[in-house]
Amino acid sequence: MKQLIGAVFQLIGIVAGVVLLLKPFGMAPLAAGPIMWFTFPCGCVAGHLLLISGSGPTEVRLVSMITGGALLLLALIATVAQFLISGGLLVPASDSFSLWFVASGGFVLGGMAWSLRNFGRSAPPKA
Repeated sequence: MKQLIGAVFQLIGIVAGVVLLLKPFGMAPLAAGPIMWFTFPCGCVAGHLLLISGSGPTEVRLVSMITGGALLLLALIATVAQFLISGGLLVPASDSFSLWFVASGGFVLGGMAWSLRNFGRSAPPKA
């Protein structure tokens, strides 16, 4: 049950990140209200913690790699969108603050999750 709740929180957090990513271009399928701003980082963190708590090293590595990869991908897309906006290739329909939020949250949280992909592996012997 805990893993199911964690997966739902994780999914909601990622969906909130996608909505915030699409918000400046007017293409978001949902309204990017305060709950989306709260749910993106908190849903991802809570979901990841619930998914890895009580799991073995193999599951922790897999969940961390998927979570970290998804968040880093969101952050990369947000950064590229910011670059294209600053170069004049994309014109946002509204402010682009949500792109900064997704990029910063994605790189920080995604980097932390991605770093757990080697959890439980022993360090290589020193020569």
